[in-house]
Amino acid sequence: MSLVVTPVTTSDEMQQAMALRRKKDPHDNEPSTIHFVGKDSETIFAQYVAVARCLLDELNRKAKFGHVAVLAECRGKNFGAQLMDAIEKHVRDHVDMFALSSQYGRKGFYEKCGYSCISDETYLEEGIEHCYMVKPATETD
Repeated sequence: MSLVVTPVTTSDEMQQAMALRRKKDPHDNEPSTIHFVGKDSETIFAQYVAVARCLLDELNRKAKFGHVAVLAECRGKNFGAQLMDAIEKHVRDHVDMFALSSQYGRKGFYEKCGYSCISDETYLEEGIEHCYMVKPATETD
């Protein structure tokens, strides 16, 4: 299975990206925010099945990823890993570090993608246990 990941460039793509996500927040409209969508290239209609957002902080050479989601019926097809790989490649030349806030129960997925929790401490975000994870941008796959 192959996922084709591209930055959002049209209002139609943005609407479809938002439909895949659960909620919006103020960072969505910042000029340094990049939204990504992923299409399943093997379906007849090549529908959007994955989405992610990057808060790009070039001054501090950091990219914080968030709102990473794959449609439930499309999980288990390696789309999540393909999405992470594509968004990392898109911003790698602009940053030294990738970061994200992972739901604690999903940290195993991000560990498989090369991320590590910065400490054993967790925190609550909207009532869900999270950990802050990082990955050097210099890593190659």
